[in-house]
Amino acid sequence: MAETLDWRGSRQDAASRASAATGRDVIGSGISMRNVVKKYGAFVAADRINLDIEPGEFITLLGPSGSGKTTLLNLLAGFQTIDGGEILIDGKSIAHVPTHRRGFGMVFQSYALFPNMTVAQNVAFPLRMAGVDRATSDRRVAETLEMMRLSEHARKTPSEMSGGQQQRVAIARAIVMRPKVVLMDEPLSALDRRLRESIQIEIRELHQTIGSTILFVTHDQSEALTMSDRIAVMDKGHIIQMARPVEIYRHPQSRFVASFVGESNLIEAEILENRGGKMRLRSRAGYVFEAESRNGAASGAATVLVRPERIALHDQPSANTVAATVTSALFMGETLRIEAVMEGGETLLIRCPDTAARNLPEIGTRIHVSWNAQDCWVLA
Repeated sequence: MAETLDWRGSRQDAASRASAATGRDVIGSGISMRNVVKKYGAFVAADRINLDIEPGEFITLLGPSGSGKTTLLNLLAGFQTIDGGEILIDGKSIAHVPTHRRGFGMVFQSYALFPNMTVAQNVAFPLRMAGVDRATSDRRVAETLEMMRLSEHARKTPSEMSGGQQQRVAIARAIVMRPKVVLMDEPLSALDRRLRESIQIEIRELHQTIGSTILFVTHDQSEALTMSDRIAVMDKGHIIQMARPVEIYRHPQSRFVASFVGESNLIEAEILENRGGKMRLRSRAGYVFEAESRNGAASGAATVLVRPERIALHDQPSANTVAATVTSALFMGETLRIEAVMEGGETLLIRCPDTAARNLPEIGTRIHVSWNAQDCWVLA
């Protein structure tokens, strides 16, 4: 099969370095965006975006509708043209490379399968367009169907398959050419929760197997946290924070990231002391506690993030607890979801595991809660 991306130059060197670093085969390309701008009239969809993706990384663009994440994907794919800046693949500009010559795999929310073709024919379509010989094509299709657990469905048409199976076919078609870059635009949003979670795991395992660079777009925080090497949280055409999932979740850099990624308690407090990495604070309810911080402030007001699952419940008050009154209590199977109001008027959301020793509190019950320094974070 002829190499269609001979303009890439340094791809092999970058992939070799990434393979050595990760301990697995990497065929993916490095991607760089430099001050990328895209406008639709007066609306700026991408505002001087800078983004670096290593070969073989799984990067998720996460954000609300209109944040610019799909715009970036379309600019990279070549479906739209940039109004400023440049996009580089392995250090080389793709400004004048048409979409069909970029060689990227694409997976869409709508599946975009050919209804009159069988599963095998749909998957083979990119190979046929590339002029791959029949024997090589048949072998590659068989390997890919096996990888996606679709071998027994090879002769079916899309109408004979479930939504989850159709999405697997769409993914198989996107990877059959073993592309250096795979772009996925909210591919799981049409699926039910259980099926979506199952395919999330399959995509993650697939990434480990094929070693392509994957750029995945979603507005679902759980998807992003589960699947990504790194997450770029976007809002209003900007990347607000880019980091590993655990860093995004535990140490968000702004109120927006803290509120958008996962459930949050944002507590207003007064800084009492700053001791190199930890602050001592007092909440409106008078609760004195410590929190991790990279904020250099020695005094004044601060907003503290406490995740609901990090709040501990106590049967009795102590010097390390604060009182609150239950306003809502829901049994959710493996967890209890409790809302309670502290004396300062702030509402706490608490999530705790369901155990035989813990009963669901009644509304109006007075409870006592606490959290440790490593369980909360002072926002910048």
